[in-house]
Amino acid sequence: MKAEVELHLPPDVQYVGLARLVVTVAARKAGMADERVEDLKIAVSEATTNAILAHLRNDRPHPVVLSFGPTHENTFGVTIVDAGPGFDPPSPDAPDTRAWTDEGGLGVTLIRGLADDVEFVRGDGMRVNMHFAVGLSANGHDGEASP
Repeated sequence: MKAEVELHLPPDVQYVGLARLVVTVAARKAGMADERVEDLKIAVSEATTNAILAHLRNDRPHPVVLSFGPTHENTFGVTIVDAGPGFDPPSPDAPDTRAWTDEGGLGVTLIRGLADDVEFVRGDGMRVNMHFAVGLSANGHDGEASP
């Protein structure tokens, strides 16, 4: 993904709304349908909150970094990077064997359900790469009336 915008946020939950607002404006400017923008807003809020909480829990003063913009694949990409210890996200293929009580919330599950493509990469921190189709509604149609 070639990001058009990079946003560095202090690790404070008061900035989650700012992140959501700025990414939403960029997605609308890129032509994303309103229904999909709602999905994007929830996914960005969840991933940004998780990143900020990782910093707060581990006393990391570094900024959380969001990179976002349209991609060459007619999608809108958002990458959120934190400097926390990272985690191994539960497999989406084995919901019956998951230890639901071990999770802090449903953020990973929501992000997987809302984004068209998502990747969780654990390195020196955690990187969440999300892609949302531009020009498609929530049900996968292009918004054109059926014949």
